[in-house]
Amino acid sequence: MKSKLGKTLRKVRKGKQISICSVSDEYLSKSQISRFERGESEISCIRLINILDKLHITLDEFLILHDKDYTNTESFANLVQYIRKQYSLQNINSIKHILSDSSNYTLNFFEEIMVKSILYSMDSTIFPSEEELLQLTDYLFKVENWGYYEIILLGNCVRTINYNSYFLLTKEMLNNYIYSSLNKTNKRIVTQLAINCLILSIDKDEFSNCSYLIKEIKKLLNNELNFYEQTVFLYATGYYEFKRELSSGIEKMKQAIQVLDILGEVKLKLHYTDHFDKLVNNNN
Repeated sequence: MKSKLGKTLRKVRKGKQISICSVSDEYLSKSQISRFERGESEISCIRLINILDKLHITLDEFLILHDKDYTNTESFANLVQYIRKQYSLQNINSIKHILSDSSNYTLNFFEEIMVKSILYSMDSTIFPSEEELLQLTDYLFKVENWGYYEIILLGNCVRTINYNSYFLLTKEMLNNYIYSSLNKTNKRIVTQLAINCLILSIDKDEFSNCSYLIKEIKKLLNNELNFYEQTVFLYATGYYEFKRELSSGIEKMKQAIQVLDILGEVKLKLHYTDHFDKLVNNNN
């Protein structure tokens, strides 16, 4: 079955009013490009990238345009978006239905584990088996390049993976995630997951792990204007310093809560205010 990449290429080329002659060369003739655009033949990845360079469009941008036209309702990104919406509405039955045979989504083995892990935070009677989690962590430990798929799998399974595996997988992710300066989605999600891992590490008094994560998160946030991540990280560092009995901790946590108030993040402000009050009151 031929892919539809050629049709997307034709759409981009025509949209930019660039002729086939302008993108053909000694490695790829006009007729080869024409056949590819009609879906009659394929070309190598390097040849496609060469054409995209001549069209002044990045591979990321090209694939975004391609996905808009040809992504079906069963794609992983659409599945994640659907679950996120149902979770925010607390529609547990809609998420449960994804696991049924009558669902519009056809899940692979790891996606089923992810859905069960998400459901676990809503209904503690639903959870992946130890064997399922073992296979998931084995897969993630073997991954050399972490893309959106692997990052989201880990992010949604943190409630069911044991802490040591979670921390080690977070390290793997930090060292191996795929990053593009033109599409910072992966970097932003990696930052959020690293901050979540930091907070859990502080909860568990795993201070050497905390030191590592703080250093890595600082690198991720350097020269970035991610106010949400910067603010939650400020709170987390305050929490860490408080646990280490440093006087600066309480002030940092208060500052972070003030910023969340200014940003209008009502739910987050309530969440961290509640955490702060319990922390300080229990310590008195």
